[in-house]
Amino acid sequence: MKLTFKDICNVHKKITDVVKWTETSYSNQISEKIGIDTYIKFENRQHTGAFKIRGSYSKLLSLSQKEKDVGVIAMSAGNHAQGLAYIAKKMNILSHIVMPEGTPFTKIRRTKNFGGNVIIKGNTLSDSFNHVKKLISENGYTEVHPYNDINVIAGQGTVSIELLSDFKDIDILLVPVGGGGLIAGCSIAAKGINNNIKVIGVESELYPSLSNIMFNRNNKCKGSTLAEGIAVSEIGSVPLSIINDNVDDVITVSEASIERAIAMLAEHEKVVVEGAGAVGLAGMLEKPEIFKDKKVGIILCGGNIDSKVFSSILMRDLVRSGQVTTLTITIPDKPGQLATISQICANEGANVLEVEHSRFTMDLSASVAKLNITIETQNTEHLNSIIKKIEMHDMPVVIEGLI
Repeated sequence: MKLTFKDICNVHKKITDVVKWTETSYSNQISEKIGIDTYIKFENRQHTGAFKIRGSYSKLLSLSQKEKDVGVIAMSAGNHAQGLAYIAKKMNILSHIVMPEGTPFTKIRRTKNFGGNVIIKGNTLSDSFNHVKKLISENGYTEVHPYNDINVIAGQGTVSIELLSDFKDIDILLVPVGGGGLIAGCSIAAKGINNNIKVIGVESELYPSLSNIMFNRNNKCKGSTLAEGIAVSEIGSVPLSIINDNVDDVITVSEASIERAIAMLAEHEKVVVEGAGAVGLAGMLEKPEIFKDKKVGIILCGGNIDSKVFSSILMRDLVRSGQVTTLTITIPDKPGQLATISQICANEGANVLEVEHSRFTMDLSASVAKLNITIETQNTEHLNSIIKKIEMHDMPVVIEGLI
């Protein structure tokens, strides 16, 4: 079966009773900050916090009544599990989700809450997938693959229909790439609406599965990435056949750029985005020359980020911008020195967050002590002014990373 633009349009008409038409808007602040006209599709505000219910709904609508009565099954440890569980419950279809051991409790709990029957099996996703095949053989379930399925791809492509219906004159569409389902569907829909639009995939540099194929490379796909939602080692054969005909380019982005993008979206758009959802902006931050004088659309494909990771990213961004810094100061071990530093901070308008004083540090003379002081400042210039005034009192300062 060859997937067409008309097929995706038909799917879109069918799924809008449940799936949100999420907002697309022009970002004034980000556009001004990075110098690129940026249009954002907020798919992180979708039911379950990700685009995945689109493909799941499309697949379930294609099933016969007998297949619906028997039930469906999938292997997933993330957004696909939650999306399928949610939409299957809406349609009164029993869904079985096989997850590997070690899957975070929050993902297990959310999938169960959405109505999925969670089965924990195997140490890896590959082990879980083998169990899926076993259960299909034994029970006749229908598999709902997260990306290697034509009906799933059709559902994911509806993201592009909405984005380009809201803003037709976009020059470049940036799409996160994991297994390839989202970019395959979006590329057909985008080219169907505007054949001149350039569709570019964005991958984590740790998982360059599409880059390896498009540029005949053999880079390894491994490692821990903030963009775990697209940490896929191999593009699916079904989406790849579509990608080859419709995708213009693919770029990879660093972990540092993904981190910056998450923090920037939180600061300027007031949204929570997972690593996979931030890679479009990360690509613009890392390779701005590609997008100069272009109108660029990005898809925030998901917002399901661990709260501890998110808080760490925000704090690290404050450190990076010079707004929160830990100073290690060598001070004479005599009364009044801490008061001197506190007075400097007060006079300069800095906020003291934490103080640690030690006179037993063995790498220093017995006549001095070490003071670790964490302060909040306006920016790097403000911080440097404070450091200069402290050092004028003959107290050496070393800047330490807070995290």
